[in-house]
Amino acid sequence: MQQIKGYASATSVLQGNPLDLYVTTNPAQNYTMDFYRIGWYGGLGGRLRLHVALSGVTQPTCPIDTTTGLIACNWTSSYSLTVPSDWTSGVYMVVLTNAGGYQNYIVFVVRDSRPAAFLFQHGVNTDQAYNNYPNDGLTGKSLYDYNSFGATTVAGTTRAVKVSFDRPFATSGGGQFLNWEVQLVRWLEMSGYDVTYSTDVDTHASGGSLLNHKAYFSTGHDEYWSNEMFNAAQNARDAGVNLAFFGADPVYRQVRFESSAAGVPNRVMVHYRLARLDPVQGPTTTTQFRDGPVNRPEQTLVGVQFTSSVNSGPSNNVPYVITNSGSWAYAGIGVKDGDAVPGIVGYEMDKFMPGYPAPAAISRTLLSQSPFTDAGGNPDVSNSSLYQAPSGAWVFATGTMAWSWGLDSFNNAGTRTNIPTDARIQQTTTNLLNGFLFGAPGVLHDLKLTAPASATAGQAFTVTVTAEDGPGNPVSSYNGTVHFSSTDTTAGVVLPPDSTLTNGQGTFSVTLARAGPETLTASDAANRLSASANQTVSAAPAGKLTLSAATATPTAGSGFSFTVTAQDAFGNTDAGYAGTVHFSSSDTSAGVTLPPDSTLTSGQGTFSATLIKAGAQTLTASDAASNFTAAANLTVNPASAASLVLTPSTATPTAGNGFAVTVVAHDGFGNLATNYGGTVHFSSSDTAAGVALPPDSTLTSGQGTFSAKLMTAGSQTLTAADAANSLSATVNLTVNTPPQILNDLKLTVPTSATAGQSFGVSVTAEDDQGNVVTSYSGTVHFSSSDTAMGVVLPPDSTLINGQGSFSATLIRAGGQTLTASDAANNLSTTAPLTVDAAPASRLILAAATATPTAGSAFGLTVTAQDSFGNTDPSYAGTVHFSSTDTSPAV
Repeated sequence: MQQIKGYASATSVLQGNPLDLYVTTNPAQNYTMDFYRIGWYGGLGGRLRLHVALSGVTQPTCPIDTTTGLIACNWTSSYSLTVPSDWTSGVYMVVLTNAGGYQNYIVFVVRDSRPAAFLFQHGVNTDQAYNNYPNDGLTGKSLYDYNSFGATTVAGTTRAVKVSFDRPFATSGGGQFLNWEVQLVRWLEMSGYDVTYSTDVDTHASGGSLLNHKAYFSTGHDEYWSNEMFNAAQNARDAGVNLAFFGADPVYRQVRFESSAAGVPNRVMVHYRLARLDPVQGPTTTTQFRDGPVNRPEQTLVGVQFTSSVNSGPSNNVPYVITNSGSWAYAGIGVKDGDAVPGIVGYEMDKFMPGYPAPAAISRTLLSQSPFTDAGGNPDVSNSSLYQAPSGAWVFATGTMAWSWGLDSFNNAGTRTNIPTDARIQQTTTNLLNGFLFGAPGVLHDLKLTAPASATAGQAFTVTVTAEDGPGNPVSSYNGTVHFSSTDTTAGVVLPPDSTLTNGQGTFSVTLARAGPETLTASDAANRLSASANQTVSAAPAGKLTLSAATATPTAGSGFSFTVTAQDAFGNTDAGYAGTVHFSSSDTSAGVTLPPDSTLTSGQGTFSATLIKAGAQTLTASDAASNFTAAANLTVNPASAASLVLTPSTATPTAGNGFAVTVVAHDGFGNLATNYGGTVHFSSSDTAAGVALPPDSTLTSGQGTFSAKLMTAGSQTLTAADAANSLSATVNLTVNTPPQILNDLKLTVPTSATAGQSFGVSVTAEDDQGNVVTSYSGTVHFSSSDTAMGVVLPPDSTLINGQGSFSATLIRAGGQTLTASDAANNLSTTAPLTVDAAPASRLILAAATATPTAGSAFGLTVTAQDSFGNTDPSYAGTVHFSSTDTSPAV
């Protein structure tokens, strides 16, 4: 039996993904792989998809973990398969055949992502639990004592607490698939049901995928489940997915999954059997689901749970005894309570146990009451079960391992001798699956909502609601409350109030308001029922126009689009509207462009308009014949700045005084260009010192007020310019002389004068800018630092037009000053000048002593003076000296 063995790297593989196969031959020899998809195939049972010839090797002995009993092989891959995309989802069996003719199987499932009606779960967990490879009587270990050998493990016996999927099966390699599952596969595919396939490892790893199907099938000997599997099936049931347990002893023992030594998830299955041995305590402790600390009886999911078994072998099976024959599951079969189907019950059986909680159910029925004597000689009974969960999902359990034998005649090596197929089992299964697909006959399945395909907005129409069973017959006993809703939630919708039906039917009135495709729904939340009908709602005749502009803020001078729609009272577009629309606007400026009178197309039209005046404006569309008017309120924005306007606060500013100037940016239509962002530079024809112009500036909302000061009286210009935008504005100004305020007297004299000779002087009354104060009327008094006799100064005088010319004569040579003053006005001005001596008119002789000593020298000083006693420094005459003393020694 050990000549050729193998296993796969995964229990299932998605189309297009790789799968490795590991094979050992003993001794090493050539061998072949033949890949078959198992199904009906006209009764042949399978289809060859691939033949491979290979050279075999003897793989190493698989190591044993003596603590846990785990046997995990670490073989080299013999063949790598990338599953072709055209390999249909199903159970695949690889037939290994060595050169000596020995054969063995490797089984795997090909998955797809298709939401088929039914999901068939191939059970591999239980196969591994019983697998004691290498089955040599020395070292093989399973999760059971009876076929485990070798060292004692942490279980306290020879059995393992962990088993690996990385090892062959001990016998044929097919596990129990050919005993209990293949008949269901063949019958489902012969019957044409839409089925896709997975394994219980997939349910553990991706339990959410159960929600993609109408029903999930647990098949065969499906004893070992994880907490995740239980949750997935329960969640699917509670979401409305139907469940069928086509075997016995399902969901009996809880397991956990671990990764392999290579890190591959879910390749090791853990089960300590006794809760006290498991190091993990809590919801995932590996014991029976119904026992503590798990406390999750399987009949709360399945409807029944394992009770006992008969000895294996078809001769020990007992009849399936029908009860509650009026159930829809038996419809059309013609059976009565007590009728028996031979050989269907065995070898393991389930029953409903009142000592444990029943499943939450709307209805629950036991479909069989099959008595038997178990392997220990104790009387017992097997029940099949059917209940409807609050979600509406149906859950069926056969209560027997051999249900599939009644569907198909496949006999695996004599395991079912003398147990034929049975039409009653086949029809019951058909009824159940059709109930899963379409609902159970005579049992409330759904609501049917009948409504017209079209309606007019605002006009009532009639709808009918019927409570139906799966085949579509009215359920007259229905007493639920129907609630109505619609995708149309607009004002004007009228729906029936929450209502009950009479004999399962009711007629109601509905009014919808929104044109277009709408959906009307009738639902019964308490019974999780809902039905919908689609209508196309047409608009009622137009009762108004609407006008919608593409923008609420168009730009002056730029066209903008707007749409006019003819609507009924509910806001729907009346495609049949044929009126003529006239356009007008509050903006009557030159350049305004409006569309001509127009008709609409299918109740709507898009047009273009151009407005000119910035600010609040209205655009109006009207149909006088129908008395329709629609208007849009717009805020017209100015266009880009096209000019600057410069406005002074006065056209005649006063020199030296500041005055205000305002700069305004206008668009090409005379609107204030509030969006203008340019920089304005100021200049003037007056470049005199003291001129003050604004710095380069931006405007605020298109305008700005600034201050300027010019200094030069007369005609001047002031300019504001934006060179970057080629904008400029100039204003002409007449600058006035400021009102004169007497500030001082100005005295003008020559820099020099000659003693005794008159010279001209001028006096001017001036303001603080140096301008002549012509209005001056004060009296000017003259004085001088020269007070010598002969000085001649002007008398106290007034000025003419602020000015006066006078004559003065000074006498004393040297630096002198002349002052003009007006004491009354507290004014005074002084001018310096240099007085030169007049030409000499005499000599002055002065002795150093008036009493010189005869014969002794003494000093003499001779000075040339003008007539005023001033020394004439320019005198150039020759002086001759004489004395009355004519002595020879003088």
